[in-house]
Parts: sequence; C-alpha cells; structure tokens
Amino acid sequence: MELRELTKKEFDQFALNHPLGSFQQTSFWGRFMEGDKFHAYYVGGFIKEHIVGACLLLSYERKKDKIRIFYSPRGFLIDYKNEELLKEFTEEVKKFIIEKHGVFLKIDPYILVRDRDNEGNIIEGGVYNDFVEVNLTNANFIKVNDRIQPKWLSRINLKDKNIDDIFNNFSPKARQTVRRNERLGFKVRDFDFKDIDKFMNIINDESKRYLTVMPTKTFYEELKQSFDGNIQLKEVYFKSDEVINSIDKMISDVIKDKEIRIDNYHNSKMTEEYFIDKELEDEKEIKRLNSLKEYFSKCSDDVSMGIYMFITIGNEVVALNGGIVDEYNKLDASYTLHYEMIKYAINNGYKYYNLYEIGNISDDNNKLKNSYNYKKNFGGEVVELVGEYDLVIDPKYTDMARKHFPEYLGVKTIFK
Repeated sequence: MELRELTKKEFDQFALNHPLGSFQQTSFWGRFMEGDKFHAYYVGGFIKEHIVGACLLLSYERKKDKIRIFYSPRGFLIDYKNEELLKEFTEEVKKFIIEKHGVFLKIDPYILVRDRDNEGNIIEGGVYNDFVEVNLTNANFIKVNDRIQPKWLSRINLKDKNIDDIFNNFSPKARQTVRRNERLGFKVRDFDFKDIDKFMNIINDESKRYLTVMPTKTFYEELKQSFDGNIQLKEVYFKSDEVINSIDKMISDVIKDKEIRIDNYHNSKMTEEYFIDKELEDEKEIKRLNSLKEYFSKCSDDVSMGIYMFITIGNEVVALNGGIVDEYNKLDASYTLHYEMIKYAINNGYKYYNLYEIGNISDDNNKLKNSYNYKKNFGGEVVELVGEYDLVIDPKYTDMARKHFPEYLGVKTIFK
C-alpha cells in the first residue's frame, strides 16, 4: 500500500460517497478546525492506483517541544472487516504521523456496534460489528472511555422509503401533532444567517434550561463559513391571522357536524347515548378551539417559534443544534420542523436523517433522557457507535496526550 496526501477535492470525492462518511470526515470540517492549534491533513491509501481507505487527520501541536497529537474524527474511512487492510493502512498512517513529529492518534469510527430498534433493543439477526474492536485491537489500537464525540445517536434510515413510510412509523403523538400543526398553519422557512443573534438567544436559553455548555456565536459563524452551502438554518413560524382563520374553519366544521348529527338523531338514525356523548365531545372541542383562538389573537402578526441548524452533506441530514422559544414549547412546533426536513432529506436522496445525540440510553443517570424520549417519537433507530480508540506511538507521551487532548473536538453537548 502507498499512502499519499490528497487534495481537498480528491478527499471529498472519496469521503462524501463512502458508507461510513460523516460531516466530520470532510474537507469542510478540516477547514473549520484549522487555525492556530490545528492543521488538517488528508491522506489516502492506494493499492494499484485504487484508493482503498482515507481519512482526515487533525494535528494539535504542543508549542514548547513541537510534539503533535493527531485525531481522525469519525475516521478511518475503510473496510473494517478486512483485518489485513486495516493493519496496513494503520501502519502507513502511523509512519505519516511520525514524519510529522506525531506521538499519538485517536479515532472514533462512524460505525455502529449492532442494530437496535427505536427502543434501543438489539435486533436479533441484525448487523453485529463485533469484529471492529477485534480488528482495531489487532492493529494496535487501545479502546478508551469516550470523551469527545457523542456515542449514542437517534437516526432515521431513509433508504428505499417515501415520506408516507416514514410518517406511518412516527408515534401516534407525533403524527397527531404534525397534522394538527398543518391544520393550524404552522410552516417552515429558511432563516437568514445574518440574524444569527436570534438563533443564539434560543441556544443560550436552552443552555440555561438544561445546564449545558453550548458553542459560541463565533463557532456557528465559522461553521457556516466552512461548510458554505451545506449548512441550513430553518425557522418554524406562524402568521396569527392565518392561524385564526384556520381555527374559525375548524370551529365551523365542528358546528356543521353537530347540525348533521342533530338531524340524524331526530330522524332516529342514532341512539340517544351516542348522540349525547358526541355532543359533549364537540362542546369540549369548541371550547378548546376558542381557547386557542384567544391565545393566537394576542400574538404578533408573524411569530418565530424556533430555529434549528442542519448540516446537509454526504449520506445524511444532521439536525445539529437549535431549539424552540420557551413561550411556544407547548405548541410542539419542533415536530413540524423535523417533519419538513425529513421530507427535504428524502426528496434530495439522503440515506439518513440524523437527530443526533441522545446520551447513553442504558444509563439511568442519562442527562439526555428527555431528548431521547422526544426523538424516538420519529420512529428512528438507536445507534450505538463503537467508541474511541487510541494508537500510542510514543508511550512516554501517552499521559500528556490524553490529558491535553481537547475536550471539545467534536460537536457535543457538555454538561456543567
């Protein structure tokens, strides 16, 4: 095998079509991470002029002695089943790192341990990638505790499915909420990045509510600049006059149903018991709709309920971060936002819709448990990734590397 440095274009041509690809194994992420502390390298392994594996390598240099530690976020992009290929590629990457004064490499491959259902239960007969740990160990990697990237994700498999297939797999609550929001007139539109402060206000409120440390405004600005057209900000909103008109129509429809039922009752086409039950239901529904109408009549003309940032690249659409304005949380507008983006993902040929981090669902103290309970309403699969592995090149620097390894190299929720 021959290891070569790749241009950004060459690397992306391989990475964006690789089944294990992610937004963090792209030149866009490399460009985002480059700066005073990091340098990005793109390398590919070739056999007979055919590329058989590649990865983005981020190097972090300790200035006092020029020693470098390396990280391949969600890498390598390679066939992990092929033990000899993995060993050979690892050895070539190791030589490359040594040439660059490197002493340590960390990877966290974007490959699941085994198939799980929406509740996190292991699917018997499904994919079981136990060979990954064995083959990485045989390539001299050491499995370590996960510190940098989310290991547990919620993801919807869109392959060979249409929007009806996906929607029918939503929970009853999610289906009812999406349809109700459609009737009310909730909509989704592009959000202009120049109004990023509005987005940051939501992010900061979320951080205070859940006691998390969230990225800065500069983080999002640089992310947008690095990913260019592959970042989308979406806003879920309503216009109060349209919602009120919709509610008036809904009330009118209930009244029409009442009139038809009264006529049927007088013509002995239904029992008294059934008639009374339906009358009570309609009275309750009209009361609820009038209450909603009163609420929306007090709102401004054009109301933004929430904003979310998405990365649309490679195999998947990633719902990276965002939130709903606290005042409108009770309206469950986030269901509409995700539903519209799932439709976008299907219509544009993406294979996955990634709802992202849910925390370790097997941990009773999982601080993201509420997030998981919400996300599983969309009927996706629980993804447990194989985790982090270290390749120790110079043992005398191992403790230093692990101690000084930046805690926030990925896009990860960190709790205060």
